[in-house]
Amino acid sequence: MKSVIICEGATDLVLVQYFMEKANGWEYDSYARDLFGFIFSKTFKKNANELLIGEVGGCGNIINCLRKLLDRNLFSASADEAYGNIVIICDRDEADTVEDFETKIVDCLKDFTNENPPRVDNDAWNHCSIENERGETIFFRVLLLVIPFENTGALETFLLDAISANDSYDGQIIATGNSFVETVDREERYLTHRRHKTKAKFDVYFSIRTPYEQYSQRQDILRGIDWENYEFIQDNFKKLKELG
Repeated sequence: MKSVIICEGATDLVLVQYFMEKANGWEYDSYARDLFGFIFSKTFKKNANELLIGEVGGCGNIINCLRKLLDRNLFSASADEAYGNIVIICDRDEADTVEDFETKIVDCLKDFTNENPPRVDNDAWNHCSIENERGETIFFRVLLLVIPFENTGALETFLLDAISANDSYDGQIIATGNSFVETVDREERYLTHRRHKTKAKFDVYFSIRTPYEQYSQRQDILRGIDWENYEFIQDNFKKLKELG
């Protein structure tokens, strides 16, 4: 079966990638650009299953990407070519309200699916079907995860906490960086959302830990995290086990 995870940004893509590899056994296969509206995307394999994870450059671009994926299902020659699982991972701060975002997704699905009206609930598999150009019914599921990234709920925060617990020196760097981010933009001209601060703390640490952006060194750091434990913090991610 083919599945796809839509992420907002590049950091989300990378961290979701390592979670899916370490916690769920997916293996990296290839990368692509300009596919279904993704700025960048990666493909993974697990047995006979395929997983595509891509970033769209912000919450406002998710619906356009979803529309292109549904269009792919519409013109698929068979169920094997269609995406059987479509997952949308979005930050609550960027999605206005959950209800508004659900409505936008429903409006998009109405243009393609057999359900009238289709239903989309956050943190639940929503079953849909589409009739392709050959008159065959293609069944698929949509999972919307609008995640409350408060405190330790964010992937970035989980990662920094894990590094801090493993190395006291790095922990002190992270604590100092976090304090800096919390106080540096006093008028909130630039870090206007809680999520912005979360990402800034992540970037500050890695700009110090790997100042020359050594890809292999960052890879080693990310692979060394016990991503399996993230499910104890973010229960929503348990549903991603069902992909493949």
